[in-house]
Amino acid sequence: MYRKLFVGLTCLMTLFLMTHIADAQERIKGPWLWVIAPTEAGQGGQASTDVDSLDDASRGKVTEEKVAENGAKEGDVVGDYKWTLGTLPDNGDINAMLVKIGMTNVADLNDHTSYGLITLKTTKAQRKVTMGVNSDDSIKVWLNGEVVHTNPINRGRGNANAFQDMFEVDLKRGSNLLLVKVSERGGGWGQFVGVDADFALGDTPGLLPVEPTGKLVTQWGKIKRAR
Repeated sequence: MYRKLFVGLTCLMTLFLMTHIADAQERIKGPWLWVIAPTEAGQGGQASTDVDSLDDASRGKVTEEKVAENGAKEGDVVGDYKWTLGTLPDNGDINAMLVKIGMTNVADLNDHTSYGLITLKTTKAQRKVTMGVNSDDSIKVWLNGEVVHTNPINRGRGNANAFQDMFEVDLKRGSNLLLVKVSERGGGWGQFVGVDADFALGDTPGLLPVEPTGKLVTQWGKIKRAR
């Protein structure tokens, strides 16, 4: 009996430690590259999860797919807004951050969607690492041009010490472009994002670095510049 009790307690402790480690992932505060776009009145949040608000705001010049694959530059225009650098506060309040960077002066902006871009640099490929997110309201996540998570829901962003959604992603060696969309219906507006992996933030949050031209790779794997 005592052995069974010991084994049971050990399993519970292991599960607790695994959960604690997962929940302890550092939140990525940024700086991110941000832009926002309006939704139809009363249609923010869950109803706009799969609506391409970038496409609507730019009349087809910019789309979620293009940004997820190619990124964006600071100052690029989408509708009435420009991509702007901003760092999330500790509580993940998107609306407060948008006011701080001058994208809006409305302290409770509703029926809008935010898009946050950031680049994660890695020295090696890392498969099946855990990404955690919180959102207020709905959320959609792209990594390197592919949708890796969607949750069409109206909710508060919950406890900052525990992720609401957790899922596995693959990071490639080098730069990984992460796009996070949070659509706001009403009330609070915010996000937390963390990745249980080894990475650093890229020098340019919204863009993948351009490889230098004129490089040749020899059969020995050494890089030589073309003359």
